[in-house]
Parts: sequence; structure tokens; C-alpha cells
Amino acid sequence: MAPTLAEQVAVDQVSPGEYVSRLNPIRMGNAMPIAYGGCTASIAVNAACHTAPPSMSLYSVLGHFHGPASTDKKLHCSVTNIRDTRFFATRRVQVKQQQPNGKFRVCMEVLADFHIIEQSDWEYSEATCSKWPRAEDCPNLEELVKGLLEKGSITEKQGKEFTKSFAANADFFETRYCTAGVSSQNLSGAARNTKTTQDHLPITEKVSAEWQRALHDLPTPTANMSALAFLMDGGLSFLPLSHNHMWFDDTAACSTLDFALRIFVPEVKMGEWHVRERKTSRGGGNRTYSEGKLWDKHGNLIASNTQQSIMRLREGVVVPKL
Repeated sequence: MAPTLAEQVAVDQVSPGEYVSRLNPIRMGNAMPIAYGGCTASIAVNAACHTAPPSMSLYSVLGHFHGPASTDKKLHCSVTNIRDTRFFATRRVQVKQQQPNGKFRVCMEVLADFHIIEQSDWEYSEATCSKWPRAEDCPNLEELVKGLLEKGSITEKQGKEFTKSFAANADFFETRYCTAGVSSQNLSGAARNTKTTQDHLPITEKVSAEWQRALHDLPTPTANMSALAFLMDGGLSFLPLSHNHMWFDDTAACSTLDFALRIFVPEVKMGEWHVRERKTSRGGGNRTYSEGKLWDKHGNLIASNTQQSIMRLREGVVVPKL
């Protein structure tokens, strides 16, 4: 039986400032047999939140990946208190994993910032770039694949390949796909030759969107913030592929280098429906820059995650017109 999301992102304290993930990290959405970056980030967030005052909430997570994590060992987190004032707290988290030779290698370093929960003097929020249908009116993965198969937009093999690549996500989140988005029409690029309704747009104007909510109870603010970090990493490193008729097998390397997760509310409720839009802004020097934004069902912008990723194509691969 698969663990719940709360179990997957949980850590246990082993000594002052030292934490270890309750479970091994999982693989998802990567061509290589390595851990999903969002899983590593969620563990770092969980460890940081364990050390923050309950009067404060997480608002910023700046992280760098120093190397991939394996799925066969737990993650170890060393948390350092950098700042503790009346209004703010900062934690540095070093995420490590034991290697076959017994030594530990650093996989990620994170700066997590917390702000005391204050009464806001003003409120405003950017709207989604499109008026997406309600979650209840959007198909789940099974319905999406079935519909694309019936229209002849994808092959059975492509549907199975996509479902397998992101099976872990279905263990933790209920996802409803906004069919006007690119990724819902070409299965994130698994059906790379499928024409989409956004093919006339430049790659920087294309958008994908999905409604998502956690399948199981997230009992604490820490569990919810960790689940947010888990979710927001998804689908960004390879978004330029998804939005340009390409797929994992076109690449020699495709993974996140650094990220900036910013949270705009003191409390997130990942068990409720949220819609996430994803766009890519820049590619060059074999790096790409993309962003995911998350809104609640009332139209409030909840969080943003920007990422810079490595993107090397296989020799001989020709990039379609951008």
C-alpha cells in the first residue's frame, strides 16, 4: 500500500538540528532513476518548519540542487538557525544522503524564511491568465487519456507511458486537467506530434494548467507546507519540452538546478482544490527558466515557484520552431 503524502514528506528528529526522512524519496517524472526533486524539497521544508516558532509561517524557500538523490536511501537534514528576530526567522537546511562507501553527499541546500503572522493592511492578487473551467468540470487522468485515444490524438502506448511516468502523483493528489492547456492536449509531450490549440503561439506565451488537491488528510501546517513544496516542483524542468513538441527521450540532461518557492498566505490547505498554471520564459546556454503559479478556488494567488533547469538535447535532435 502506498504511503500517504503526509507520511512521504515527514521527517523525524534524531538529535538537535538533525532530521531524517521517514521514508525514502520517490521517483516521478524523470527519465533517470533518481528521486523526484519536489520530494527532496518537501523534506527540507518539513525539517525547517520543525524548528520555526509556531507564531510564524513560511514565506520563502530558496534552494539549489547539488546533485541527484537516490531512491534507495533516506534523506538526512541538518538545520542551522541563521536568524531569529521578533518578526522573522531564517533556517539553512543541508540535505544529505549516504553513499555506498558510507560517506554523505549533499543533494540540496535551502534557505527557508519565516514571517510572524500579521494582520494584513492591504490585499490584491493577480488573476489566472485564462478563465479555466471548475475542477469538477475537468477530466481526471483516466478520462483525459480515454478522450484523447477516442479522438486519435494519442496512441495507447503514449497514454500508458505518460500514466506510468507520473503514477506517483496519482498516489498523493487528485488531478483534473484543464483541456485548453498544452500539457492536457499532448500529455506533457509524451504525444509530441499531437497538434494543440496553442501551436500558433510562441513558446513563452503557451500555458498548461491543472486543478489539484491532496488525496489524504494533511493534519498540520508543516505537512501542508511540505505538500506545497512537493507539488510546486512538478512539471517545470521539462515544461519547455511539453510546450514544444518534445519529450524526455529528446534530452541528454533535464533537471532542476535552483528554485525559488514563494508563499503569499500564512496558511495553505492542500486538501482543497487549487489550480496551477505553468509557463516558460527563457531558454539559453542549455538552461531554461520556468514558473508555476498556484491559485485557490476563490482566485487568490497562493504561491509561485520559479526554476532554472539544465536542458541538454541528445546529439542529432532538432528543436522545432519556437
